[in-house]
Amino acid sequence: MSDFTLPANIKQIGSIGDGLRIYVEDYVCTFLQQYAESGGYNERLAFLVGRNMVIDGQTILFIAGAIHGKYTEKHEGFMRFSEKSARHAEDVLDEHFSGMEIVGWMQSQPSYGTYLNQHYGAYHLRQFKKPYQVLFVVDPLEKTNAFYMANPSALTPSDRVAEIPGYFIYYEKNTNMHEYMLANKSLDYTAKSPTYVELTPMEYATDSHDPYEAYDSAGLDDDEEYESTVEGRYRVDSPQDLQPEDIIRRHQANKERRKGYLMENKRAVNLLASLCAVLFVVSFVMGVGLIRNQDRIERMEGEMRQLATAHRNLFAQVSSSSGELAPVFAEAPPPQQLEAIEEPPAYEDTFEPSAAVPATQPPAATAPPATTPPQPVAAVPTAPGEQEALIPAIPEAYTIQPGDSLIAISIRFFGDPGMVDEILALNGLDDPDHIVAGRTIALPRR
Repeated sequence: MSDFTLPANIKQIGSIGDGLRIYVEDYVCTFLQQYAESGGYNERLAFLVGRNMVIDGQTILFIAGAIHGKYTEKHEGFMRFSEKSARHAEDVLDEHFSGMEIVGWMQSQPSYGTYLNQHYGAYHLRQFKKPYQVLFVVDPLEKTNAFYMANPSALTPSDRVAEIPGYFIYYEKNTNMHEYMLANKSLDYTAKSPTYVELTPMEYATDSHDPYEAYDSAGLDDDEEYESTVEGRYRVDSPQDLQPEDIIRRHQANKERRKGYLMENKRAVNLLASLCAVLFVVSFVMGVGLIRNQDRIERMEGEMRQLATAHRNLFAQVSSSSGELAPVFAEAPPPQQLEAIEEPPAYEDTFEPSAAVPATQPPAATAPPATTPPQPVAAVPTAPGEQEALIPAIPEAYTIQPGDSLIAISIRFFGDPGMVDEILALNGLDDPDHIVAGRTIALPRR
C-alpha cells in the first residue's frame, strides 16, 4: 500500500470528522439510490463491498461495490438477511469483487429520512461486528442518506451506533460494479409508485341540534357506539382519495414529529442526568464539610467547658482566700498603732476649754499632732482554732465532674496547680489529661 494514492476527483458530503473516513464510488451511490427507489414504500437491503485501509495513520474505508439483498425475510415487522442471503453474497463476492470484503450494508426506509431505527441499530451490532463495518441508511423519497457505525465509547444504549458526520464520493471507472450490473440486468431499477392508502378524514360538527343527525347522514345503525363531548360530535365523511404529494407530506410531518419527540426526550434525559450528577457532587461536598465542622464544634465545646470550669474554680478560690488577707496585714502593725491600741487618748479633755484661757480668746497654738499614713484596719487576733476554720476544709476524696481537669482541681482545693503530681501519684495515674468523669479520686493531705 506504499504506492497507493487517494482519489483526486472527489466530492465531499457533509462535514468530515476525525474518525473513520469513507470514500464511496459514484456509480455505487447511483446504484443504491435506484435500487431503493425501485422498492417504492417497501424497504430494501443490500451488502456493501470494499476495502479497509490505513494510510498515514488514518483509517479509510473504500466502498467500491454493492450486492442486492436477495432472499431477505421479514421478522417481527423488520427486514433482515437470511442465511441464504449471506451465502449468495459470498458467491457474488468471489465472482465479481475479488480481493474485497463485505464492509457493511444498506437499509432503505422511504419517507423516514435518515433516522436510525433502534431495532436496525441492534441488528447491525449483532451481525456486523468488525469495527469498520458501517450501515448506510437511505431515504429514496427525500433523497437523503447517512452512514452509521458502532460507537464503543457510548454511555447509553441508544448511542451504541453513532452517525458519521460526512463522507466522500470519488469518481473512477468501476469495472467490477459494471460487470455485476450486466450480470443482473434482469432486475428492474425503475422507480415504483408508492402504494397509496385511502384515509378517512374526521370532521368536527357543531351545527347540528339532533344528536342522531350525524348517524343518519352517515348511514350508521342506531345500535352502533356513539361518542359525544360537551362541545360537539364527530361524524364520518365518505372516503376520498389523497394525492401522492399529500401522502408524502403527511409522512414527512409524522417523521418530524417522531424525531422531535425523540430528540426532546433525549435532551431531557441528558439534562436530568447532568442535574443529578451536580446534585450528587454538591451533596457529597456539603456532607464532608458538615462532618468536619461537627468534629470541630465538639472539640470547641469541650475546650469551652474546660475553660468555664477552670474560670469558675479560680473565681471560687480567689473568693475563698480573700478573707485571709486581713490577718496578714495585722501580723506586724506599726509601733504607733500598737500604742494607740494600748493607751487610747482621752478625747473628752480636748474638747473642754481651759480655765486659764478666756472663752473669747482663741486657744493657744499648739503643735499639730503627728499624722500617720492610713493603715489597714487591724484584725482582732483570733485563736488558732478559729483561724484554721477560715481555711476551707480539703475533702479526702472528690468525684470528677464533666469538664474538670487535674489543674483545676488542684487550684480549687489547694490554691495552686503544683499539686497535680501528688494527685497523680496518690491515685496511680500516669496522664494528667486522661481523666474520666464520674471517677472518684483521693486528694492529698497537707
